[in-house]
Amino acid sequence: MLIVFFIMVVGVGVGIGVRSIPPFRHVGKWISGVIYFLLFLLGREVGTNDQLLSSLSTLGIQALLITSGALVGSIFCAWGIYKFLFQKDER
Repeated sequence: MLIVFFIMVVGVGVGIGVRSIPPFRHVGKWISGVIYFLLFLLGREVGTNDQLLSSLSTLGIQALLITSGALVGSIFCAWGIYKFLFQKDER
């Protein structure tokens, strides 16, 4: 995991360094295309994995619960940060 973080930090540094070079201004469109392609490949892998497809109902419920918890937690934290940092004191 540390390697992934290091690669990401290096990527941010390279991005900051090349953002003023004109050919690199359209890299965002390429990145979006690559992400869509990787999502397609992920879907293909899921579709060809029989073991994963047979347990999809169980995994789907767990995924729904985890996603719901993350959403509620994110909303609660965003609300708390807004109240603490951005709302004016009404005294």
